Amino acid sequence: MAICNPNNAFGKYCPTTCGVAEYLSKYHSDADTDLESMLRDLEIISNWTQGAEQTAEFMKDSVTLAQKSSTSDMYYKKSSNMLDDVTRFQLTIFQQEQDIIKLQHLISSNEEKMANLKRLAMVLQEKCDKPCKDEVEIQTITGKDCQDIANKGAIISGLYFVKPALATEQFLVYCEIDSFGRGFTVIQRRRDGSVDFGKDWIQYKEGFGYLSPDDTTEFWLGNEKIHLLTADTSSIPNVLRIELIDWAGNKKCAHSNSKII
Repeated sequence: MAICNPNNAFGKYCPTTCGVAEYLSKYHSDADTDLESMLRDLEIISNWTQGAEQTAEFMKDSVTLAQKSSTSDMYYKKSSNMLDDVTRFQLTIFQQEQDIIKLQHLISSNEEKMANLKRLAMVLQEKCDKPCKDEVEIQTITGKDCQDIANKGAIISGLYFVKPALATEQFLVYCEIDSFGRGFTVIQRRRDGSVDFGKDWIQYKEGFGYLSPDDTTEFWLGNEKIHLLTADTSSIPNVLRIELIDWAGNKKCAHSNSKII
């Protein structure tokens, strides 16, 4: 197979996306560290809460003792103030307990997400044990157009380099080769609306979209390339084939033998 040099025409197919596993492997260790830090913070908050509860109990006991030992107004006021402090402590403790519950739920949720990420990383790692191919499969046979390539023995539809008679250099096209040995050079592919075809004249002249080896992407080959493919009058007359498929999968096609300029 021919080597695929990086080119905008290949879109997302060069290189492949096996680097996702490396990305997860790089960052999931940081997530583990953050999770451990949250657990330590939760333990500290729990210790503070326990200390606050002990202080509140001590203050309650002190108030009770003071009320039993004296009935004077001074001690009564001190006891009342201490009771107010106890109430505030109890409210603080209650709020801390609520915060702890929320943190526990958050930690449980993060642990579940981390487990899912680890499982995903393992799956991706298994898929990417073999070196990732940073190249698109391009067939080795070349010709003036896809029919010329089919005449030379090509039977597989896919990406081929062509060089029409009037072209100064070869360019990449998708060839659709049927069981009858007919090779069609695909000049446009519309599938799912993933590519915006509302372009200006320059973009239609140069072409846009993405070529893919499995013919799953949208593109316009470009007016200049189409002209080069059809301008050679010495070769076999060109046939324009138009295929339309509805949402139910029904296919209709039409052919035109008129000269294409």
